[in-house]
Amino acid sequence: MKVILAEKPSVARDIARVVGASQKRNGWLEGAGYQVTWAFGHLVGIAEPSVMNERWGGKWSFAQLPMIPEAFQLATYPKSLDQFNTISRLFNGCDEIINATDAGREGELIFRWIYRRCGCQKPFKRLWISDLTDESIRDGLGSLHPGASFNPLGTSAQCRAFADWLVGLNATRAYSVRHGQLYTVGRVQTPTLALIVNRYELIQGFQKFYYYELHAQTRQVDFRWEDKDGYKIDAKERSEALKKKLDGKPGVITGIKKSKRKTGPLPLYDLTLLQKECNDKFGYTAKETLDLAQNLYEQHKLISYPRTESRHLSEKMRPQLPAILKNAPEALQPLAQESLQYLSSGHVLGKNYIDDKKLTDHHAIIPTGKKQQGILSDKLSQVYLLIQKRFISIFHPDFVEEVTEVILDIDGECFKCKGARAVEVGWRRVYQKDPQAPYPVRPEVQALLEAKFKKGETCPIDALDVQEKETAPPKLYTDGTLLNAMRYIGRQVDDSSLAARLKDQGLGTQATRASVIERLLKSEYIFRKGKSLIPTEKGIRLVHTVVSDLKSPELTAQWEQKLAAIQDGKLKGLDFMQEIEAFTKKIVPIIQTSRMSQSGYSKKDSLGVCPQCKKGQILEGRKAYYCAQYREGCPFVLWWTIAGKKISHAQARKIFKDGKSDLIKGFTSKAGKPFDARITLDKEYKTKFCFE
Repeated sequence: MKVILAEKPSVARDIARVVGASQKRNGWLEGAGYQVTWAFGHLVGIAEPSVMNERWGGKWSFAQLPMIPEAFQLATYPKSLDQFNTISRLFNGCDEIINATDAGREGELIFRWIYRRCGCQKPFKRLWISDLTDESIRDGLGSLHPGASFNPLGTSAQCRAFADWLVGLNATRAYSVRHGQLYTVGRVQTPTLALIVNRYELIQGFQKFYYYELHAQTRQVDFRWEDKDGYKIDAKERSEALKKKLDGKPGVITGIKKSKRKTGPLPLYDLTLLQKECNDKFGYTAKETLDLAQNLYEQHKLISYPRTESRHLSEKMRPQLPAILKNAPEALQPLAQESLQYLSSGHVLGKNYIDDKKLTDHHAIIPTGKKQQGILSDKLSQVYLLIQKRFISIFHPDFVEEVTEVILDIDGECFKCKGARAVEVGWRRVYQKDPQAPYPVRPEVQALLEAKFKKGETCPIDALDVQEKETAPPKLYTDGTLLNAMRYIGRQVDDSSLAARLKDQGLGTQATRASVIERLLKSEYIFRKGKSLIPTEKGIRLVHTVVSDLKSPELTAQWEQKLAAIQDGKLKGLDFMQEIEAFTKKIVPIIQTSRMSQSGYSKKDSLGVCPQCKKGQILEGRKAYYCAQYREGCPFVLWWTIAGKKISHAQARKIFKDGKSDLIKGFTSKAGKPFDARITLDKEYKTKFCFE
């Protein structure tokens, strides 16, 4: 008898139907030589601390810390005990076990812990599929993998869980005991909270800069003054003087440039990209989008596995793609037929969409080719159509624009106007409300085209106008933009060598990021206002008090990188766990002496010795880093935010120690232009920029 374990009852029913296990039993389905049973997600987890060491029970105290088990013990969740006992009997009485939990790190952990808790020693096989259609299940059962080939994935999953337990429980107990209030701290949760708090404070401390634009109008076309570095003027007097100089003078058309600009279809969805678009378009939270996608995958079998980090397909899938197009929903059939014609004309999908080297555990989210049965809810339909349209669009031609730039000279000063119109709509037709309608042309572009300027002609200037503009602060995080920041955390790192290593590494995984946001909400560290995520005072206090490494995206992303190395068989799980244990032992005594500031910032940590007086320690204030000897007259201060960029702890420490930072990206000039520079200290210990 073969036993198949699925992650959920609904998946078990699908597999049972395919293998012919139609007889209902108490906790499983049976027939044709199979017993198909199921979990309810996690049936087994890490045992309570007091079970592993009785000293860790009772009232929390520092005497119990750090809690580092000699060996982690597992326990069955009480609500799941009956089903677990059923699985245990089936496992220990069968001839063969097949692991059919979700094909990913979390699904592997669910199976491995149930298997381990059952005390089972039998070899097992792995069902690894990317969608739940009957054909995929049948093909997967015909090409099962040895369970042992997924041992690195299982080790990575277990190390992630053990690391989260060690860091999370020890830090949570330590901060809660120290400050007399429950403060939950997590390996991924706290750096994510720090992203939200840092963005919020950057906005709160943002200093507006005003800049000015000089516009000239002729034939209802608006031209903007430009210099060789751009079109912005940082002083009103300069713009007014320029206007006065040019007032009443005619212009001459000195150049007309035309060029073609091609834009290929957008990439296929991974989970983060899908969550971001659903948040932007429909206001769905990250969790809501994940739940909807999971429903389309499990219940309706209409899309492939959603918890994927890949935006590419495998080469072996190429022959299957026309069949998926043929089964597109009725409303999209005309566009799908165009895609099929484009394919039949010789078009071949390139590396932007099919690339085995860029695949992760699963390919991008695409339709399965299964015909939709019945009517979907509005929300399910919106998500499904997004995925369908994205898939159909990649088989359409490029979007091609004709770009026209006209240069106007007024007394030696250069004014430009640029506009683009579509000449080949290509894949963008898929996203038009009416695909047959002409592609819209913006009014200002239409005016430029209708003016029909000729090179060398003189044009009277109808008006000269100075417009005052102001730089805008960055926007608060939404679910979508926060997920993107978590996914590409390497872009937030100032250290260029570390950023390169973390280029494709994120905070958490596709499967866990939505739940991290929900935990922050539940812990009352953040709240939603419309789409925006805003930190509470409690969340701000924690971020300013928590030890730097616990909120460091660099450190957490490095850990995720090592978990990926374990999964690839390039790092031993034991080595990673020893690093996590050493880190846990280091932070507990630091937390024990920490001070929670009720005003929303912490004065506990020194960031170095004052470079000016060489005596005081540098502390972190509400808006600046300052010297502890300020009462004795030391004037040193380094503002948190300089030219619109918040200075990180790591860069501040480097400035205090070496007198200069690494190259920092993303400053904003008074004219609103972005620039990169190092921050250095001059002879009077004031900050200045050093450009490379």
